[in-house]
Amino acid sequence: VVEGVMIRGPRGAAVCVRNPDGEIICETHPVAGPSGLSRFPIVRGIAVLGDTMGQGMRAMIWSAQVAAGQEPEQPSERSVRATTAMSLGFVSAFFLLGPALVSRRIERRVEGRLPGGGRFSGLIEGIARIGMLVGYLRAIGRVPQAQRLFQYHGAEHRAIQAYEAGDALEVEELHKYPNAHVRCGTSFLLTTTIISSVVYAAIGAQSLGARILSRIVLMPVIAGLSYEAIRLGSAASGGPLSFIFRPNMALQSLTTSDPDEPQMEVALAAVKAALALHQDA
Repeated sequence: VVEGVMIRGPRGAAVCVRNPDGEIICETHPVAGPSGLSRFPIVRGIAVLGDTMGQGMRAMIWSAQVAAGQEPEQPSERSVRATTAMSLGFVSAFFLLGPALVSRRIERRVEGRLPGGGRFSGLIEGIARIGMLVGYLRAIGRVPQAQRLFQYHGAEHRAIQAYEAGDALEVEELHKYPNAHVRCGTSFLLTTTIISSVVYAAIGAQSLGARILSRIVLMPVIAGLSYEAIRLGSAASGGPLSFIFRPNMALQSLTTSDPDEPQMEVALAAVKAALALHQDA
């Protein structure tokens, strides 16, 4: 969010933002408990992703108003859906269809000379997708507003780790924690990219139209598989399988930065607000 942090707990979500006067403004709202879908692997990941995107978009709009010194207003469902649809459209065009077009172009140029045929083409697509993801993150990391966003991102991770370790929720405690966290959304991005590369390589060669259609149709399934992989990674954190998820942690060097103490104060306020929702439930 803009100039702030959003924390989602088991009973609700809290968004805390520092306004131009230096005050920390928080908003909390309850979230629905686990549905029947939470029992089903892959499906639960799709449901969580959809809910998280809606909450995140509302928080982004609200935080932008607070950070600008405006009186915050709850965005309408119509505006949230429209903004979410535009965001999904950009992600689909850039990270799904873009690499598919690149790999198809390369495939046609070297037709008949590719080892493994369509499966090698799927590997090229995966490499292109990872390259585009890293390039995109590096590019936006040069924007001053994004740099502050990444600092708040690091503050969020430190505050969560302090809570999970049972430490006092004080700024002084956060200095000893790293910026990376195994359940970060950046991990989801890279995991999705890797899993999609494996799935598309297994499918093999396709015409351009079929390739684009399959990428769109399989997007929810790949998102669900990625969610399950992140759950596994979180459970294996520090165990013998933790090395599998080191690339996810390394990628967070592009999406997190060392926060300053005022930013850590905002992150701690968000954690405390989310915990208060759980205690009041």
